Amino acid sequence: MRLQSFLAQSGIESRRHVIQVLEEGRVKVNDEVVRISSYPIFPDKDHVSVDGCEVKLSRKKMVYFMFHKPAGVITTARDTHGRKTVLDFFKDVPERLYPVGRLDQDTTGLLLVTNDGGMTNRLTHPRFGVQKIYEAVLDKEVSEAEAKQLAEGVVIEGRKTAPCQIKILGLEEGKCRVEISLHEGQKRQIRLMFEGIGRRVVLLHRKQYGPLTLEGLKPGERRPLLDSEIRLLGEGTRREPVRGERFSPRPFGSGRRRGGRGRFRSRTGSGQNRPARPPLQPGTSPPQNLPERQSSPEK
Repeated sequence: MRLQSFLAQSGIESRRHVIQVLEEGRVKVNDEVVRISSYPIFPDKDHVSVDGCEVKLSRKKMVYFMFHKPAGVITTARDTHGRKTVLDFFKDVPERLYPVGRLDQDTTGLLLVTNDGGMTNRLTHPRFGVQKIYEAVLDKEVSEAEAKQLAEGVVIEGRKTAPCQIKILGLEEGKCRVEISLHEGQKRQIRLMFEGIGRRVVLLHRKQYGPLTLEGLKPGERRPLLDSEIRLLGEGTRREPVRGERFSPRPFGSGRRRGGRGRFRSRTGSGQNRPARPPLQPGTSPPQNLPERQSSPEK
């Protein structure tokens, strides 16, 4: 288990703030300071402490909420500027919650809120390709050719976006309404995509997250997820990664390494066919004309 996940699930900090705690050198594993978030630990064997206090996995009750985020609300667990946050709508819930992913301050729509760190990680990781559907109102009309160009992927801040689906829904009072379906999303991706073709997003609303929709929820309202909805979300994150993704990292401990027992594999294989170099005696020069290393047959 990764140290960052362990600390987040222990209720010490949110997954994002855990990195800061690690960088400050406040975390010890078996009395040794560790600053690496991906450091592997075994909860049943290793001793983990923060600021000198022992940390253990909490056997907490998992809760899951669907929330209709209104405009002007910050998607974060805390805000240093005193602005209203998503968690201000959950002050009566005793569990320590955090939002799944982000919506911009001016973006409205479906947001999941939970205390399940594992589920949050799977839902937000691009390798699982959880579909998110948005509806946007643009200040100008968009042609089919421009929509196709954006759907194939564009470069935003040096990184190309994954392919998506864009459907033009129609024109209303000179403004264009479009539907965007994403499997992964960069920060402010939809707004920046349309800015690249000279369009401004006037309104942006997320109307679907995976199999879930906002049916029956007004802005600022919430409801617990049904057991059937939780199962659907879990099934969606256990399937194979979406086709065409740029990377697919292997989860820690999910397979044995090839090429030996060590962490790094030798470029020369196991070394069985390589002649041993004779030891250098004191006062002598390195041996010359060593036998050529045998190359492995071409495959």
